[in-house]
Amino acid sequence: MMTKSVTEVVAAIVKELTPLGAEERRRVIQASLVLLGDAPAMAAVPTSEGQTEVSDPGLSPRARAWTRQNGLSLEELQQTFHLEGNDCQLIVSEIPGKANRDRVRNAYLLAGAARLIVTGEPKFDDREARDLCERFGFFDPTNHSKYVKGGNEFTGSKDKGWTLTAPGLKQAAQLISELTRAT
Repeated sequence: MMTKSVTEVVAAIVKELTPLGAEERRRVIQASLVLLGDAPAMAAVPTSEGQTEVSDPGLSPRARAWTRQNGLSLEELQQTFHLEGNDCQLIVSEIPGKANRDRVRNAYLLAGAARLIVTGEPKFDDREARDLCERFGFFDPTNHSKYVKGGNEFTGSKDKGWTLTAPGLKQAAQLISELTRAT
């Protein structure tokens, strides 16, 4: 029997959930977790300001602050990443961008956001981001290093790793919101 990858399973689930409204999707997912004997990993907790804050023991305190500051919801995080322990995997079907340069930079932003979510630091290895570029089919060995240079979203190097800057953290949050609006 051939097993499906997480990406294939997520794509099939997204296809089934697409015609439903947000509340119906949430109910279907929660009911599925209950039927499988799992509890939802994250919960939304109202704050004193009346906003909803993402609360999860696996989400770093700095990541919770980042989600609150940028207005990211629990649903947006769950539609973008799969969190399991100290692992945070990107589960979207594509990384947006008008050109490969934009897609590469967005992959680096998402790699930094994923590390922030589990470690509390937006630091990531170049290999993590390159792997995303390869996985989504836009890695160009000839121009990749040119695409990474310039801009103010992240700083570092291929050898020492990268760190998202404040503008990069803001852009990563906007990208996550954009990705979830597209579904």
